[in-house]
Amino acid sequence: MMKKLFLIVAAMFVAVSFSACSDDDDNEIDPNQIAGTWQITLIEGWSVDNDGARDEWSDSYPAIDDDDYYWTYTFDGHGKMKRVSYTNQSVNNSTNGTYTVSNNVLTIVEKDGDYEETQEFQIKKLTSSQLILFEHRIDPEFTEEDTYTYKRVN
Repeated sequence: MMKKLFLIVAAMFVAVSFSACSDDDDNEIDPNQIAGTWQITLIEGWSVDNDGARDEWSDSYPAIDDDDYYWTYTFDGHGKMKRVSYTNQSVNNSTNGTYTVSNNVLTIVEKDGDYEETQEFQIKKLTSSQLILFEHRIDPEFTEEDTYTYKRVN
């Protein structure tokens, strides 16, 4: 009887283990879903400076206390992107660039004249209505992590 019970428990453990592994495959995103315009709605994050001082934030957008500031990214589906920032519902700044999506990583290269900046984000979630990006940065002065939540507007 104990041997039978042990075998049943072992079989259940194996079944649960295999089903848990198959869930990992569901985390793969469809890079074609990124095409469209995405508006920032929330940034949550923290930073720790070299002295150990920690700062945390959770900022909603448009930022009412900052002239309704927010930005959008438009990804054309073919590797070109545009970032537009707004204040008081008017265009404040616009930059063009390129992007790639590979292995759930979004790489954006913004270009404005001689200025060029590359950013890499882990795509945590990408659906038809929501995009969640995660960024981890290590700078000589601080370490920082941010989670950016966007909604599709087009």
